[in-house]
Amino acid sequence: MSGSSALSKTLSNLDQFRVVSRDLTRGTLTGGVFTAVAYALLVLLLIAELGAFLRTTYQTNIVMDPNEESLMQINFDILMHDLPCKFLKLRVWDKFGEERIEQGEQFHYIPVDSTGQNKGMAYTKEEISVLEQVDVQTDVTEAEKKALDSDWSSTSDNFKHSDFQAAVTFHDFTLVNFFAEWCVHCRKFSVVWNDAAGKISDKMKFTDANGQQTTVKMLKMNCVDFGDKCQQAGIPAFPTLRLYKRDGSFEVFQNKRTMDNVISFLTTSIRNSHLIVAKHHAMFNEGCQVQGTLRVPRVPGHFHLQAEAFGDVNVNPALTNVSHRVNHLSYGEKDAKKFAERSNIPAEMITHITPLDGKNFIVDRFHEAPQHYLKVVSTHVQGKSAVFYQMTHTDRVRRLRKENTTLAPQARFTYDFSPMSVVVKPKSKRWYEFLTSLFAILGGTYTIVELTSGAVDTVSTAVKDAMGKNN
Repeated sequence: MSGSSALSKTLSNLDQFRVVSRDLTRGTLTGGVFTAVAYALLVLLLIAELGAFLRTTYQTNIVMDPNEESLMQINFDILMHDLPCKFLKLRVWDKFGEERIEQGEQFHYIPVDSTGQNKGMAYTKEEISVLEQVDVQTDVTEAEKKALDSDWSSTSDNFKHSDFQAAVTFHDFTLVNFFAEWCVHCRKFSVVWNDAAGKISDKMKFTDANGQQTTVKMLKMNCVDFGDKCQQAGIPAFPTLRLYKRDGSFEVFQNKRTMDNVISFLTTSIRNSHLIVAKHHAMFNEGCQVQGTLRVPRVPGHFHLQAEAFGDVNVNPALTNVSHRVNHLSYGEKDAKKFAERSNIPAEMITHITPLDGKNFIVDRFHEAPQHYLKVVSTHVQGKSAVFYQMTHTDRVRRLRKENTTLAPQARFTYDFSPMSVVVKPKSKRWYEFLTSLFAILGGTYTIVELTSGAVDTVSTAVKDAMGKNN
């Protein structure tokens, strides 16, 4: 007993946390309030610190890509909305030229809409003409528009007049005055024409056979300076007035050349005109879903999908529609996304593994094709051998020029591999770091609340004492 008493006495003398007798302390309302606040803060901070301890964060570093493999696997599943499988051709090109593809079991061509749903139909000549003209309207620059809208008065004016057909079909209706400078009747009619142009051209509203409001563009053609154009148009006399429609057809004005007669002619002709309202639609009865994998050299390149002849049947490249939906596109192993999800990789990284999945890329004009540019970056998780690939994506719609309309549009996927690699390092708080920060939080909170409570109590006492003395 004496030994344990000595040990107890020694430990009591060593005590650095001596307890003040309760008789020497007193409780206050202020102290009670701050104690409740301290307990609440301690509980919240304890929960937050415990959550931080259990949560895994990630740190990323950028290093040179250590991957020495010469080939890269591309996994794809693409649906062509309006291109049958028999006309669909897949080609791969890299920086050194075309790569030969062995189309065996690694490719699957699946016809879609074979039940007759969403049936396509051929374009009529009138539809093609109207749609081409609508496309031209949105393609011209401001300078080209001014040239198309200007009078063909002289070959030496500021505008380059070369395509008369484009000028007279640029608007829904165009009234053209074919004249010659030496013609006496043309000079007399010029006064009436100028007055009419000021009141009618692009200003006066007319109603067509479909009940739609439209305007008329008025142009002059000098058949002295542009004799070859007038000869091609078959102008027999001067002045000659023709009302051209967007499809290139025309009506000839044959009444007395007065303002009222011109307006009457336009009103009657336009009221009897049915403008063709056309829109882009499916051309074929089916589309094609192509799935597979490609193994390509790890150099910049592209693969594309386009229409080609099948047997003794050719397709019209001008009407080829390469609108498509990307069901899946990824690089590396097929299950790389699942591996990343199992590794609890940040969600923003996982979304960049397959950024195109489920997206549609639609064109609604002739001679257009969606094109994609992909930058591929390898990503490693420290401590694991598997690799997944993130990519950034940009796209544009390429429009073939008029002189290249014999070329078939391509749905092109251009890729490039970054020489850098992202290394993902899981980072979590160690147990001793957790305890250290926990004790620091508990001690700091207790000290701050105790000091605050003491200060408030001191100030309160001093105020009460001062008020007692004043009374």
